[in-house]
Amino acid sequence: MWAATTLTGPAAGAQIAGARAYEMVSPPAKNGAEVIPQSNKTHVAPDAGGVTFATLGGFGTTQGSSFDFEWLSRRTGIPGTSGWSTQGINPRGATTTLPAATTGNIPTFVDAFTPDLSAAIYQSWRSLTDAPNVTGFTNLYRVDGLGGGRASAQLMSDAVAPPPAGWSTGAKLLMQPAIAGTSVDLQHVVFESRLKLTADAPQGFVCVLLGVGCPISLFENADGAVRLVGRIPNAPDTTCDDVNGPQCVSASSSEAGITATGRQYSERMVSEDGQRIFFQVPAGASSGAIYMREDGVRTVQLAQDGQLWTASSDGSRVFFVTSENLVGDDIDANPDLYLYDADAPGSSQVTLVSNSVGNDGPMDSVVGASADGRYVYFVCDGQLVPGEPDGALGLYVWHDGQIALIGRLSDFSELDLNGPRTGWSLPGSMTTARVAPDGRHLLFMTRSDVGFRGRGGFAGYAHDGFRELYLYNADTGTLVCASCNPTGRAATTDALLDVRDKAALSRQTSDNSHALSNDGRHVFFTTAEALVPADVNGTLDAYEYDTPTAAVHLISRGTDSSPSYFIDASTSGNDVFFVTRERLVRWDVDNAYDLYDARVGGGFPEPDPSAPSCSGEDCKGQSALSPALGLVTSSAVRGAGDAAGKLRRHRRCARGKVLRRVRGKVRCIKRKAHRRVKRAHSRDERSGR
Repeated sequence: MWAATTLTGPAAGAQIAGARAYEMVSPPAKNGAEVIPQSNKTHVAPDAGGVTFATLGGFGTTQGSSFDFEWLSRRTGIPGTSGWSTQGINPRGATTTLPAATTGNIPTFVDAFTPDLSAAIYQSWRSLTDAPNVTGFTNLYRVDGLGGGRASAQLMSDAVAPPPAGWSTGAKLLMQPAIAGTSVDLQHVVFESRLKLTADAPQGFVCVLLGVGCPISLFENADGAVRLVGRIPNAPDTTCDDVNGPQCVSASSSEAGITATGRQYSERMVSEDGQRIFFQVPAGASSGAIYMREDGVRTVQLAQDGQLWTASSDGSRVFFVTSENLVGDDIDANPDLYLYDADAPGSSQVTLVSNSVGNDGPMDSVVGASADGRYVYFVCDGQLVPGEPDGALGLYVWHDGQIALIGRLSDFSELDLNGPRTGWSLPGSMTTARVAPDGRHLLFMTRSDVGFRGRGGFAGYAHDGFRELYLYNADTGTLVCASCNPTGRAATTDALLDVRDKAALSRQTSDNSHALSNDGRHVFFTTAEALVPADVNGTLDAYEYDTPTAAVHLISRGTDSSPSYFIDASTSGNDVFFVTRERLVRWDVDNAYDLYDARVGGGFPEPDPSAPSCSGEDCKGQSALSPALGLVTSSAVRGAGDAAGKLRRHRRCARGKVLRRVRGKVRCIKRKAHRRVKRAHSRDERSGR
């Protein structure tokens, strides 16, 4: 009685995308807990073989907790199971308190995982290691061994000396480091902090006395050692080298782009290998000197004033805005977008990107760039393309010296929501733009078609003030609305890329969902609008837009009375992770929110449909193996005759014995887990944590 649960066929609805099958990622037994529909707590391995998620309640194997529990599920395909195995990844001792929570000191994994999800950066007010100089402060830790046994923690934000005496608990709680970027292997971790972590870091007099007014400095932990990134030349437009000279001096403050401390995030301020870091001085200013730090010893000034935006993955190309006239073609005083190419010959390292052919206005924002820095999408007032009309908030694409106008945004709120200036402390304000790694596709949001109607073959659509998602193809210049109703009916609700519902005090991070596949073929989103006839529940559902066919498909079923949410996807788009209460496979034995994977070519054998189902309290303590009880059949009972009544009694007896054994093991596991947690709390109390 085995069958993979697929999304095709009459039962699933004709509008659902073809070769996908449902796989239940979160475990069937969760002790009454349910998965939080929270995009930024979900990180997907590139091959989709692993994924993290969070719940508000604990279950199974976990060492610690915060206001939420974070988990790592790996796709195992083990016969007789749902095909996924889950382990808790909160490090031991990472609990917090309500006073700490009121200042945002909620332990969490930040947006920094190795590709295989075996290591990540964790932020915690509780000390995870013995480090007297930063005790009582929030710190960053590298946690290794995730999902593979007991994890180990290494402090990333250590200090060479303790802070001055007299700091209050409240001041300590406010001194939180902010992750700015990492290398791919997490051997280089770059972060902002107001503490004087190194001997050459600045610290103001008022800060020493009161613990307030402390300057922000950019630091790097490189292979276990903390060093100041904010080291600059002693004179403008020069280069310094701490090894070969002339020596660099410490900046009065330093930040990575538009400041991680302010809950904003500049993309790719750290190269993939960690050898190049981009920063600017003074901290917090809309205009400041821009620098590139190389190999931890050398600093190059790129501009005397301006704003950092983004860079290529290898750090060879960086985009920034400045009012300086760095090339002869720049003849006005308006801020312009520039490209600095560190690997180009000296005479051609600087390129003016927002080069005007008409009445250009100031640069407003950079939306994003390709991984190689050969494409950049930005917003600028005025007219940069011959034959195009003047106007405000023009959305442009630049590719190797060529500029094209995509359309015009309707207002400055859309400018913010499509760029990195977006604050990520609230899900409704997180950026809604995605650039494919090769730069050939841009996904963005607008509430009005006025600036895009008639462009790239787009006929127009009645938004009625709601957010819709547009996909631009830089190769063909075509523009389509991925989330608009195919019937042409006016919008009735927003289309969302990131969600955060029922999260309570689960902490927000800067991670964005992978809503656009790397090849630009798939767009994933959540909407309450019924875009296909099979969507009949009148609430939120997960959807896919398929570019080659220009068709929209349901990912969730569209029939459950509770909302379902798109959460994240693999880079290829072959795996779509979504949260739903609906039982989509027979492994799902309760009505709690679970994390599912709609996988191309996926699906695992189902348990026998005659397996006894649980209800109420029985589901809460049920083992992850309990659905396999349905495998006990008449072949397990022999020697007592074949009379129908006897056979039924033997079946009940056999199933009852197995059920009692499983429940006994569950109770034993719970008792052991309770004793471990009790011992851990006792140790914390004795150590003063």
